[in-house]
Amino acid sequence: MTPDSELLRRFARTNSEDAFAELVKRHVNLVYSAALRQVNGDEHFAKDVAQAVFSDLARKAASLSRRETLTGWFYTSAHFAA
Repeated sequence: MTPDSELLRRFARTNSEDAFAELVKRHVNLVYSAALRQVNGDEHFAKDVAQAVFSDLARKAASLSRRETLTGWFYTSAHFAA
């Protein structure tokens, strides 16, 4: 399995939709569940928060690609986006 950091680097360098799609696939449940807790169970708002988190990930891909793991960043971003 390709590490998250490599997928993020690939996306940052080449705008690889496949690399970004794999990151979303791996982490969408984590981001959505963290968002759902932050918005007290409002499913529609949690989806909006998750979308904002992944938009931020795309925008910040180059700087985040140095991280070994993104889990903490996802939780923190969901918190702030909510």
